[in-house]
Amino acid sequence: MSRVTLLGYIPIDGIPEPEKHCSATFLIEGVSRACSHQIVRHRLASFSQESQRYVSLDKGGWQAVAPPAIAAKQETQHVMDETWSDLQEAYADLRSLGIRKEDARFLLPNAAETRLVMSMHYPALRHFFWLRLDKAAQWEVQLVAQQMLKLVYPLAPEIFQDIEDVYRE
Repeated sequence: MSRVTLLGYIPIDGIPEPEKHCSATFLIEGVSRACSHQIVRHRLASFSQESQRYVSLDKGGWQAVAPPAIAAKQETQHVMDETWSDLQEAYADLRSLGIRKEDARFLLPNAAETRLVMSMHYPALRHFFWLRLDKAAQWEVQLVAQQMLKLVYPLAPEIFQDIEDVYRE
């Protein structure tokens, strides 16, 4: 399950036109690479993402993020779990055969859990919310956007009120 933490923000007090100059920084954890790829497509942000090259399976492996449609049924979750286990085993086999991490990671699917830090100024964040809170957005990125809005709205309600009004849970 995704977790979003607000790491920092530029407060509004005394800043002229705060909607243009303020920003927030979030730690986003427990999301799939599929979700992180959607997030990092927002070019008006700065990102640091956990590297599959430097994370080692020796410390317990990666977790897979299962979509609700798969997790809802035991038989579909079983297929995902079995495939995930096979991929981790194949990865470990390649590593034991001398294949470097950056090459062995080609086996890992978009379900691989990751984390990233994202800093975004408020106009870009507003754009992110309008796109990613919409019901047409993918379920996982919607959940991340909901958590982000919950964290930043109390800090700048005058900037995010219209979004809060539309997407209040």
